[in-house]
Amino acid sequence: MARTKPHFHPDPQPQPKPTAFLSAPLVLLLLLGLFACPCKSGPPPLAQPPLLSGQPFIIFWGIRDSSCFDRADARSFGMEPERIAVFYEDTLGNYPYFIDKSTPVNKGLPQHTRLNSHIQKLQQDLDAALPSPRYLGLGVLRWAEWLPQWSRNREKQAMYQEASRKELKDNFVSLQVDFEAAAQSVMMESLREVKRLRPKALWGFSPYPSCNNNDPTQTALSNYTGRCPPAEAALNDELLWLWKRCSALYPLLTLDKLQVEASSHSISKNRSNEKLTKQEENSLKHYFDLPVFPMVKSVYVSTKTFLSQTDLVNTIGESAAMGTAGIVIWDKSEPKTEFVQKVLGPYIMNITTATQLCSASLCQGRGRCVRLDPDSSAYLHLPPSSTVTGKFITTSLRGKKTGRKGSSPRHGPTLSLCKRKRHRNGHDTLQLQSPAEMLPRLQLYR
Repeated sequence: MARTKPHFHPDPQPQPKPTAFLSAPLVLLLLLGLFACPCKSGPPPLAQPPLLSGQPFIIFWGIRDSSCFDRADARSFGMEPERIAVFYEDTLGNYPYFIDKSTPVNKGLPQHTRLNSHIQKLQQDLDAALPSPRYLGLGVLRWAEWLPQWSRNREKQAMYQEASRKELKDNFVSLQVDFEAAAQSVMMESLREVKRLRPKALWGFSPYPSCNNNDPTQTALSNYTGRCPPAEAALNDELLWLWKRCSALYPLLTLDKLQVEASSHSISKNRSNEKLTKQEENSLKHYFDLPVFPMVKSVYVSTKTFLSQTDLVNTIGESAAMGTAGIVIWDKSEPKTEFVQKVLGPYIMNITTATQLCSASLCQGRGRCVRLDPDSSAYLHLPPSSTVTGKFITTSLRGKKTGRKGSSPRHGPTLSLCKRKRHRNGHDTLQLQSPAEMLPRLQLYR
């Protein structure tokens, strides 16, 4: 099937939103003056240290085609292209799946998988893709042809239920139990092996857990909240065996051009929040124990046009505000040069620098800033009038002093925590938070 190439356009509706400006000394005095407050209420939740020191929020370039990467020039905007490996159904082991109902690959069903052969092939593929045993980066198993829970194989994935019924019609076994046990075995053994062979990598499956909160009949409603349906949340609770073995979580954030801004914001927020909520399970040690890296598609699902400035905030900005460890720009290779240089790249420079500055100012570099009220629309953004220089970023990442306590950095941008204000004409602006609203929750590293 031919893929439709995205077409770049400035997408003027809605326009990029202006951010209120406040002088650097005043902003930092407000932030530093509030720093001690969260620590008085008790010990803060602990998180794993960032994968790369000094970078509380990391953007990974998950597009592996070198020619596409050269055109996009992602490195110049601080994205990490070398520390991300995304494996698909045909690139790691003998993953069973169907191309269509009559074309199985590796016998099609997890019930037919010979684990020894699968693991042997997995070892060969992993050595070819990541030759260094000390690989330090993200490892994403993007196996989504079928889901390990019988009831979640709907629509296109329903073919796996049909194939199971045909194969086992003469056997007196539970179709659901047989399928789920085999699926769990394939996933667990694969995860165990990649973690053994590349122990420094952060391994996990995408898109688990699933939220299924983008039903068009719901997103169009005025009272749409974006929360995961109770039935989906209950199914996620049954995947505890998976959360206990992953070393990172990789939610999938995709948007459709037909979804209104409020719906896009709610979808992204609650998908990221569902991943963080999974870590509240009693079997896990800490609320923030597993790092979360949402996988963000840079195009709308139906139109294949690039995300607008507003929806970059609804995906990347929302992820940073919720306290995730970073995001993965994930997509098939398409010409992206103009989009990266004019829209995506500058926004990424803005938000990664803001997260670094907030971490240095409020956490002394020992944690990341997290939105105090998950339901608010406060974001970590820099005023657009600021100039992000390589010197400032390097100084910040190396942890060098940027000035006396209470003063602003001598070089570089000022920090503002912003919220959206909806005007009568329907347009939004980002406004600086008042001191009470600016107080973030701190997520300290272990």
